[in-house]
Amino acid sequence: MKVDLKGFKGVEEALVELEQITGKTTTGRNALTRAGTKALGRLRERMAALAPYDAQDRDGDGNHLRDTMRTQPARAKLARAMGVDRKSGVVLLTGPAPVGKRARANAGWQEFGTVKMPAKSYVRSAADAEGDRVVDELEGLIAQEIEAAKARIARKAARRG
Repeated sequence: MKVDLKGFKGVEEALVELEQITGKTTTGRNALTRAGTKALGRLRERMAALAPYDAQDRDGDGNHLRDTMRTQPARAKLARAMGVDRKSGVVLLTGPAPVGKRARANAGWQEFGTVKMPAKSYVRSAADAEGDRVVDELEGLIAQEIEAAKARIARKAARRG
């Protein structure tokens, strides 16, 4: 699922201002990544709660599917494939990340089912339940992260002289 956020004009202006202060785009991207990771925490928790549990089914690290939920930035190749310029945008992926090829395949089979096994959807169910709240929370979290970045920049400038 891809979510395109519109109407964050104030956030965009604040990110541009942050870039002008620092001369770097990384500060704004880091703020977006931190805010997105916090906002997606509610989705990760819901996916973990809804994920099917089998005491014998563990990944290469000995974790159950519900214990492998995480949020991480997309690799450059995937971000490009999604049409996002990593210099000005952030792509975060949230979902199961079990260790081992078999465990990763099983995570998909649990979600979509197979010919012999019905689907036990946990990702889509969590996204449907929490998606709107994640988006609602995101703008405030981005604003907090931008203000925190400005405060860090001001502290660094004060230390330099």
